[in-house]
Amino acid sequence: MNETSETREHQCVIYIQASRERVWEGLTTPGFTQRYFHETRVESDWQLGSDVIYYNPDRTVAVAGKVLEMEYPRRLSFTWQVHYDRQARQESPSRVTFTLDQVAGEATCLTVLHDQFPADSVVLPQISRGWIAILSNLKTLLETGNTMTVS
Repeated sequence: MNETSETREHQCVIYIQASRERVWEGLTTPGFTQRYFHETRVESDWQLGSDVIYYNPDRTVAVAGKVLEMEYPRRLSFTWQVHYDRQARQESPSRVTFTLDQVAGEATCLTVLHDQFPADSVVLPQISRGWIAILSNLKTLLETGNTMTVS
């Protein structure tokens, strides 16, 4: 984990017993994200410049962004604009980047780097607590078919 006032970034690394293609599917498919990511459904066509929207169950927008980079099944990056919190919504967008590296057969090392936060970010403390729970839940889902009570 790396988070300082100078760098204004947060990084998580997790190993998942699943192929990169399966982890990619977990990150980019609405039916998957709804199960482990605060019940939000991600929607995008994953093309450069396309919208990325995480919808709450009531179809309000939780997070919105634009695809910055897409290299299936290795790397995905997009902007991140929080909509679920009024104060956070006024903050400039940050960036989230997923890097998937194949390790030891069918295992994947998933690295999430969330960066480009303003100096007085209210989003950075929120995601710093949230990403590891979300990624742990993704890992549990992909490895067992079930989710934990945290997300």
